[in-house]
Amino acid sequence: MNYLAALIAIFLGANPLEAFEKATRTALRKGGLTKHVENEVVWFTGGKGERTVVLVHGVNDQAGTWSDVTPKLKKEFRLVAIDLPGHGESGPKTGPLPMRAMIDALGAVIDRESPDKPVILVGNSMGGWVSILYASEHPERVAHLVLEDSSGMAWDVRHVPLFPKDREEALKLLRMVHGPDAKIPEFLIDAVLKATEMPQKRVLEAGILEWIVDSRLPKLTMPVTLIWGANDGLLPLAYANTLQSRIAGSKLNVIDKAAHIPHRQAPAEFLRLFHEAVR
Repeated sequence: MNYLAALIAIFLGANPLEAFEKATRTALRKGGLTKHVENEVVWFTGGKGERTVVLVHGVNDQAGTWSDVTPKLKKEFRLVAIDLPGHGESGPKTGPLPMRAMIDALGAVIDRESPDKPVILVGNSMGGWVSILYASEHPERVAHLVLEDSSGMAWDVRHVPLFPKDREEALKLLRMVHGPDAKIPEFLIDAVLKATEMPQKRVLEAGILEWIVDSRLPKLTMPVTLIWGANDGLLPLAYANTLQSRIAGSKLNVIDKAAHIPHRQAPAEFLRLFHEAVR
């Protein structure tokens, strides 16, 4: 239904990226999650259970990205889905987005929503990077760390057209995210080319080199599970295997029919692997 609502909005003239964001956030609210705002940071909560799961989206994304998996997760867990600073409805709306601000925002939400118990922390892409940084600083606050196609390690990404200049580069980027065989509509290519002020640019403006996680990985003393899309063109399986080898005791699970965002591209398999990891 999220995708149908987004398509209807597109046909009515809406920006496809904005339409998808609106549809997924509406799905969170209709699914019983409640929105909160404090110090410019927005997050959603819902569900029931003794354990709290905190969901952290990737760059250029927002809390609604989890809307395909929250309906089942909230039956067993208490859920928290954050908009990282500069993403979704969280401020600031302009200026650089430092990693420190993202770590602190995540920590503030965790302290607010689960002050007495450690959480299950789940991060996709840059959300995994932020989650690694938080968990390495506060290992006692994380019961289990789930890294889904997580960035953050030193890696050569010169092959990735992060800021596509033409349709060919935009299509290449989209297929790296969604898979080599993904059907990419022309209007989505247009939208990517027009989206010149995405949060990613502001993150890079703030500087990221000091936040590379390689030296911090030994500080991850909690159980760590990696869930990866086999067709991830941004951070391929070679990256996943290297990351897994550097985190003591961690386990890597690969989803064949997914790329960089398994929770959206193969939600049922993502949920199966998640439950298997944290049971």
